[in-house]
Amino acid sequence: MKRCIIRYNSALISVLCLIFTAGILLAATLSLSKSGTFTVAAHVKMQRSMLISEGVANRVQWLLAADRNLHPDDKPGTVDYTAYEYDRFMGDAVIHTMDYYGENVQVQIWDAVKGFDMSQSSYAAAINRISSQEDAGDDVIDLCTEVSQLIGDYLDSDDNIQERGMESSDYEDQMMAPLPRNEAMQFREELLYIKDFTKLFPLDGNGRLTLVRLIPPVNTSSLGGTPSLYSAGRKEVELLLPELMDDEVDFVMEALDKWRQEKILLTDTLDEELLAKVSGAFATTESGAYTVVVSAAPDDNDVRKPFRKLVFTYAGFEVSGPANQQLKYMEWNFL
Repeated sequence: MKRCIIRYNSALISVLCLIFTAGILLAATLSLSKSGTFTVAAHVKMQRSMLISEGVANRVQWLLAADRNLHPDDKPGTVDYTAYEYDRFMGDAVIHTMDYYGENVQVQIWDAVKGFDMSQSSYAAAINRISSQEDAGDDVIDLCTEVSQLIGDYLDSDDNIQERGMESSDYEDQMMAPLPRNEAMQFREELLYIKDFTKLFPLDGNGRLTLVRLIPPVNTSSLGGTPSLYSAGRKEVELLLPELMDDEVDFVMEALDKWRQEKILLTDTLDEELLAKVSGAFATTESGAYTVVVSAAPDDNDVRKPFRKLVFTYAGFEVSGPANQQLKYMEWNFL
């Protein structure tokens, strides 16, 4: 009898241990499943947002073409948006909200001729603007000299090393072979190889070198000329108009922000003298090339959903379509 009781107790303990173990495994499975559901859901939303962004990109290109066809003589910053029953699409950095098959998205169209030209013939002049500022201390001037020499050695075809520069042996020592380029840069982002370059030209909030003009790929359009006023940032205003006082720069940036956010004309926010100064230093007509940013529109609680932001740059075309029915993008990045 005692042996039977012992056997029953042993079996009961084994069953209880098995049930306990199964319970732990079930709880772990449910926990992982719940965690996976959240992860997969966010991933699916991000993937869907990429498809939405591409669809919006296509629509915006044709809206820009249609606007230029209807209003060929209109200039950015001079259009009273309230005078139209439909939205206007120009390279004026105004923020647009679009309903794309039930998904609210935000579109901002910048003129692609923006930022400083850092090509082989112009980089020294751009850096010199920083070292020539009245408040530039010895440390800034020294940094400008170093960065300028580094870029010079990166671009030139000889092996002569400037005092603060680097050539192939130095790049090899830093495990950066086969740099340097030893010819004209092909991509704007090559400047990130240059030590301390971003101390002079910081990245924007999206990690992009928007202070530097995009270098178009071969067989695409040129982005030469004076940078657009309506696409200008604070650093550009400060360097292209060094005579402005800090409060005047503040006025300009506040006016540009009101234009982009509320479509309030600069003629209503800046006095004639200051407006004349900025209009003289920047271009006030479209270059014909656009950088478009597609992002999620804030909801009623000013919260953005999971969304892959798309940034692309291209040369505008007519309503008949691009040449040879082929559109060559100068930039196409999901952020």
